[in-house]
Amino acid sequence: MRITLFSSMKYIEWTPAIRTGVSSIDVQHKALIHAINDLGKELEEGRGEACIKKTVSFLKYYTEWHFGQEEECAAKHQCPIAETNKQAHAKFIAMVDKLVSDLQNTDNPHAVAKEAHALVCDWIEHHIMKIDKQVGDCVTNHSAHKALSMSS
Repeated sequence: MRITLFSSMKYIEWTPAIRTGVSSIDVQHKALIHAINDLGKELEEGRGEACIKKTVSFLKYYTEWHFGQEEECAAKHQCPIAETNKQAHAKFIAMVDKLVSDLQNTDNPHAVAKEAHALVCDWIEHHIMKIDKQVGDCVTNHSAHKALSMSS
């Protein structure tokens, strides 16, 4: 992963370090990176308040859509990290729910936008690049093993 700082905002560039090797998961991760980079750009340009509602709505949808698909994939391939992944997802969903609540009850949406940006950047670095990479390795190894078994 390559991180560039726009003043105080991180910009995340898609690199092989983020890639899980599961194309459907990688496409979804790219969408998350795109959304958070957009928010970072808007924050740098002083327009974070205008973008935060869209970003929080995206995160709410993303957590339901992506996490369900990723957990199903991990279970299907019997990944040892599946339960850890599911627990991490539950914690992240709670954090997104808190962002939704904070946004509804704040007079400072810019602060919520900065919090959302930091949260997702941290998630990419500490969850996607570690746990999701293990899910990807598991799926790849499971698929390779299955292919070898079928060719024997």
